[in-house]
Amino acid sequence: MNVEVFLTSSNVSEEDVKDKTVIVIDVLRASSTIATALSNGARAVVPAPDMAEAGKIASNMDQRSFLMGGERGGEKIEGYHLGNSPLEYTHPTVHDRIIIFNTTNGTTAIARARPAQHLVIGSFLNASRVVDFARASGLDVIIICAGWRNRVSLEDTLCAGLLLDRLWEGQEPGTVSDTAHIAYSLYRYDRDHLDQALRRTHHARWLVERGYAADVEYCFRIDALPVLPIYKDSRLVLYEALEEAEAG
Repeated sequence: MNVEVFLTSSNVSEEDVKDKTVIVIDVLRASSTIATALSNGARAVVPAPDMAEAGKIASNMDQRSFLMGGERGGEKIEGYHLGNSPLEYTHPTVHDRIIIFNTTNGTTAIARARPAQHLVIGSFLNASRVVDFARASGLDVIIICAGWRNRVSLEDTLCAGLLLDRLWEGQEPGTVSDTAHIAYSLYRYDRDHLDQALRRTHHARWLVERGYAADVEYCFRIDALPVLPIYKDSRLVLYEALEEAEAG
């Protein structure tokens, strides 16, 4: 299995992801919010790369079936039901609803990964579930870090490093890409004090300053949600539910 890492999504092309298993990471906060919404009973999350596309999707759906969720500049978009805090996506709020979702970084990265053979959403919350799926897929793996405003985001890079550490079972192969080596090496350097390293990241501090400290604490919990969001028919659903539906 070859593994490539993109430290931002800005240069990802269709050719990069075609016929591969792709993991999109946006730790703070889109990936964590998507996993939480589906874990709490949302029927699906429909990712849109921008507000215009989200509005177009909503206009073709029954108003009672969906909620609009997302952010710009870290804050809930005016007129939307929900923002990008995973703590908003509780079971009573999202159960049996479709979430039309667009964010500054995460849903843009998802849009660029849509041609993949398999597209799954990764985070600290579901790291083990993502690694198990990637290993079982038998395909080459692409990890796409959403980054922050087209810049490298340390929390996404460290999450990618954690996934690599588990995929490689703690032993870096002899030949890897530069970006995979960077992510893996950073994680190995910080793993014994990972919480401290994550809380010092620029985006984490930025969110804390804006009153989202609880989100930061939540998003950095490792393996708290054993779920796997997977992209199918233009929406993200739980892999477990998809398997059940296809089985019968």
